[in-house]
Amino acid sequence: MKIRALHLTNVRRFAGHTARIEGIGDGITVLCEPNEFGKSTFFDAIHALFFERHRATRAAIKALQPHVGGAPEVAVDLDLPNGRYRVEKRWLTRASARVIRDGRTVAQDDEAEAWIDRMLGAGLSGPSGLLWVRQGLLGLEPEGSSASDKSDRERALSARRDLLSSVAGEIEMMTGGRRLDAVVAKVGDALGRLATATGRPKAGGEWARAEAEADALRAEEADLAAKAARLSDDLSRRGEAQRQLAVLDDPGEEQRRVEVLAAARAALAEAEAHADRLGAAQRTLALARATDDNARAEIERLETLSDRAARAAQALAAATEDATRHDARMASLSPADRDATAALRDTEARTRALRDRLGLAQRARLARAAQDRAEQLARSLAEAERLRADIEAQRARRGLLLVTPQALAAAEQASDELNRAEARLAAQSVSLSLAYTGAARVRAGGADLPEGLHHLTGPRDFDLPGIGTMRIDPGTQTGGDRTQRDRAAAALAQRLSACGAEDLGQARARLVEAQRLDDGLRSAQALLAQLAPDGLDALRQAHAQAAAEAGAVSDEAEDPATLEARLAAAVTAEDEARAAAAEAQAALRAASEARAGATATLAAARRAHDAAAAEAGDPAALTARLRELRDARTGHQSRLSDAQADCARLERAAPDLDMARAALSRAQSVAAQAKAQRDRLREDLAMLNGSIGTQAKEGIEERLDEVRGRLADAEARAARYAAEVRSLTRLRQALDEARRQARDAYLRPVMRELQPLLSVIHPGATLEIDDQTLLPAVLTRHGQAEALDILSGGTREQVAILTRLAFARLFARAGTQVPVILDDALVHSDDDRIEAMFTALHRVAQDQQILVLTCRQRAFAALGGERARVSIETV
Repeated sequence: MKIRALHLTNVRRFAGHTARIEGIGDGITVLCEPNEFGKSTFFDAIHALFFERHRATRAAIKALQPHVGGAPEVAVDLDLPNGRYRVEKRWLTRASARVIRDGRTVAQDDEAEAWIDRMLGAGLSGPSGLLWVRQGLLGLEPEGSSASDKSDRERALSARRDLLSSVAGEIEMMTGGRRLDAVVAKVGDALGRLATATGRPKAGGEWARAEAEADALRAEEADLAAKAARLSDDLSRRGEAQRQLAVLDDPGEEQRRVEVLAAARAALAEAEAHADRLGAAQRTLALARATDDNARAEIERLETLSDRAARAAQALAAATEDATRHDARMASLSPADRDATAALRDTEARTRALRDRLGLAQRARLARAAQDRAEQLARSLAEAERLRADIEAQRARRGLLLVTPQALAAAEQASDELNRAEARLAAQSVSLSLAYTGAARVRAGGADLPEGLHHLTGPRDFDLPGIGTMRIDPGTQTGGDRTQRDRAAAALAQRLSACGAEDLGQARARLVEAQRLDDGLRSAQALLAQLAPDGLDALRQAHAQAAAEAGAVSDEAEDPATLEARLAAAVTAEDEARAAAAEAQAALRAASEARAGATATLAAARRAHDAAAAEAGDPAALTARLRELRDARTGHQSRLSDAQADCARLERAAPDLDMARAALSRAQSVAAQAKAQRDRLREDLAMLNGSIGTQAKEGIEERLDEVRGRLADAEARAARYAAEVRSLTRLRQALDEARRQARDAYLRPVMRELQPLLSVIHPGATLEIDDQTLLPAVLTRHGQAEALDILSGGTREQVAILTRLAFARLFARAGTQVPVILDDALVHSDDDRIEAMFTALHRVAQDQQILVLTCRQRAFAALGGERARVSIETV
């Protein structure tokens, strides 16, 4: 099936009009129009014609109706293997459907619908199938959740299965299709009754009930086993308690504990008495040590006061001498500072006078430089004015030349087309060669034919004087070639007119002249840019400013170089005077600071001497007090030695008080522990006897044996169900493996068609097709497998279109030619990818009809193919 023409009447924006697309070719046909032109209207109209009944009134049909109302009509001209047909449908008002061949209706209404179904082969095309891409659709399936979308997906899957079955043959019947699906479904149902998807027992199933019963019996068995273990443990604990109680009740052990406690109490009393004696000796020692320390501290304080008073007197004498020396130095430095300051003021005055004279000389020199610059700018301005006049004249001459390299190339291409058309025409013509030997001449069209070779492309009559008329008919059909030659000649004339020339030689000569003028313009403009980089106005302003700066040039100004030399010498002298003044000031400042420091030191020494003298008092009294304290300390040290010896003797003989207390505490603890343990053991015996008696009445061990038997039966039943689940799981895995092994052969046809197309976009990449949906699922590039739903929108769109192209080639191989229709596809592709996709489309278009609807004129200019045009007429 190939679409040759589309006719829309009263459809959406074409209200009251008929829109036509005619002359659709075998390969790629492109309808490139701006947004809201109605491209998607053509797409939806084709879909409705093939897949919507003529009596339908649902939303898809009402969407075709224009806002002003009326009945939408759609017609399509088709080429089928047995001839050309026209299919027409009208909806809503006077709904009808017709199939026409050679002007005769071959089916109408329901019969026409049935004819369309047979022709399509159960819906192998269109958005519900594989090959038509609706605007905004990135994938291969409808993306909605409505019943219509689900129906579309089911029809698409059925179409894909039927197509691959027709190509792969018996593989579908054995392991690749519905029979295997039925077996897998039965295995899944049997497995689903017993286990969940993760292999766990299913709630409410036989396996789950067996596991639940086993779990309950395990819990009961564990509870009874724990009780039996507790009974055994209670019996063991009762025997141990009876043994320990017999040991505690032994009379000999009780008497030994009483004796140990009495001995510990006596030892503690003796240790506490000795500790009291040692404490009194230690207090006496502390008093003697404090008395000796006080005497020593007082002696040290008096010695410090005496030493401080002597050092203060020495410091006062030294500070007085230093202050006198600094006063003398200050008096000697003051005259030198005054002389240096006066010399600096003189050198500064001379320097200022020389700077003023140098400024006058420099301004005169700048005026002379400005005069030179004004003369140079005047010459540049004159040259720039001349260049601008030349440029304007060359531009005027260049404007008369219309030829461009592109226009000349188009003319040369048109000339080549004309030459090829004439060559084809000449190749089909008959050659007639004339050579005269007498005065008679052959005439044609009332004129004599000259000697030489003549080409006849059609029937022609010749007059033979004295003989009659001769008609020569080449017998070839050259009408189409002549038409092509005429079109090529007209195209050449149009291209030469665009170049403003009568022939190609003149066009080439004018292009050379235009290029020469362009080169001259560029050279002149470059030179003008060098002379006036900021423009002629800026150059004029610079000239005027330089002339104003020049003013009147004086010839009486001093030489700046001489003045600069004298100024440099004056500056050097000023720097030397400033350095000398700074040095004198620094010396005077240092002497002043040193005198201030000496004065401060003298005052501090005087204050320290007065304070030390006041604190020390009379030197004779201080010396007598020191002698008295040293004599008294000798007696204090003797008493301290006696107290230290007494303490040392008592400490050596002292028993360990802490150890005595610990021994008493241990003896008391042993006695208390024995009593507490005896009471606890008697309570434990009473409790154990009661617990053992209660458990013995319940028959714990008999019940435990019964539960263990029931548990073994339940576990065996659960194990049987688990083995059945494992068997079913292994069977399902084997079926899946068989399906996977068959999938390669089952999907090999579509992969054989898809792989060359995929390599155009992603060299070395492979696609994995899901054997359930028969659609691409995983793209592997550079060894990295990526699920299709995580790829970018552009990549998913490209894979979807390549897959459609592969299925289109499968349809063609299966004997069903179905056109591929793309409505504003490849909107997410970058420049490189879209070029590669265009190449893939041309590869498929060699034996496949492709109709492309797009609004991207610039991007799809590189697609090529035939350009369709829409004609609109008022109804």
